[in-house]
Amino acid sequence: GSLEEDRALLRANVLMARGKYAEAIKVLDALAKGPNASSYVRYNLGVALVRSGDLTRGTTLLDEVGKLPATSEEYRSLRDKANVALGFASLQEGRGAQARTYLERVRLSGMFSNKALLGFGWAAAAQGRMNVALVPWSELAARDASDAAVLEAKLAVPYALAELGAEAQALSLFEDAIGVFDHETANLDESVAAIRDGKLLDG
Repeated sequence: GSLEEDRALLRANVLMARGKYAEAIKVLDALAKGPNASSYVRYNLGVALVRSGDLTRGTTLLDEVGKLPATSEEYRSLRDKANVALGFASLQEGRGAQARTYLERVRLSGMFSNKALLGFGWAAAAQGRMNVALVPWSELAARDASDAAVLEAKLAVPYALAELGAEAQALSLFEDAIGVFDHETANLDESVAAIRDGKLLDG
């Protein structure tokens, strides 16, 4: 009984992973009507609604989670995750200004900060403000390159510079990015080889 919500959440996530958003919404709606429905239920229901095309209701739910007064790291991370989801949904709808509002709520040091910085830059770029986009992208590009958002920023920074007319600087940074991508490709190849040889389990 105490694990029923966890079971239903897992079922809903499996349904969403299979693209069955209407079925996932039914499962999550039933949970959300309960007296003690958690923030995770509302977050997942919001995501399912957005992906199914019901942006109004989905955005409202995610916005509620994104404004929650969080008392623990777990719920602060969930709040950040909701705001990142709202930001990228707004970007896909072409609403750059609204995306920036959501992404500004995300902590700069949390586990979703890289995606938020990336999205914040794209939101500024969508408004034609490349000089503003450079600020979050430059911060992001200096972080650990094993993160996909950081790798994208390695390309986004020179792209923005090229748009601003700084071709020489852009070319130099594009060349640097090629080196970083080559290095990460080599790391991935090493990891694949280690997995196939069974060394990952030994480690």
